[in-house]
Amino acid sequence: MKMPKIPSTKWFYLITSGLSVVAIVMGCVFMLNGANHQTERKQQQVHLKQQQTQRKLSKFERERPLYSRTEERLDTFMSAYFNYDDQKAYNHRRQAAKKVVSPAVYDNRRLFKEDKYSKTRQLGLQSTFVKNHIVPTKITNQQLEATVYTTQELNFEDEEGQDTIKVFQVTYDGKTDKLVKIDQQGVYNIAVDSTETVD
Repeated sequence: MKMPKIPSTKWFYLITSGLSVVAIVMGCVFMLNGANHQTERKQQQVHLKQQQTQRKLSKFERERPLYSRTEERLDTFMSAYFNYDDQKAYNHRRQAAKKVVSPAVYDNRRLFKEDKYSKTRQLGLQSTFVKNHIVPTKITNQQLEATVYTTQELNFEDEEGQDTIKVFQVTYDGKTDKLVKIDQQGVYNIAVDSTETVD
């Protein structure tokens, strides 16, 4: 019994459909592989972010004592700088801050302006340190640099005044346990339209 002959065109169709099936199967395998690879990559990225967060947390925990000492020194300095109720106390600010600042800050005549005309006494100025808001900008080698927003309550001759916020650029050195830089930048204002400015 003779096998019927299959025309060559039918062979061609059989082979091409077989190849198409193989191509589709291979495509599905590659797609599944790609999806698995992408899932793996996402998991690796999540793991990496977790590790980075942990490292940041660890760094913050390591730097926390430095930040705490900066807070303490700034509170002491700002109390000495902004707490006065007469001319004598105003003139004594520099001496009162001496223990927490470096010689360069202590000798900074721009920071400790001399009240030549005794305006503090003439106007009956009274000042009270309220609080500091510290925004660290850089921590390196036992030094912390920060922008500090200091709230001061200012009164005139026992009349109730208002709070003002002064802006300072500050550097604390952990090795000497001193404030080694204090530059007053200006007064922080919140305008009626809620925009923030520094004069």
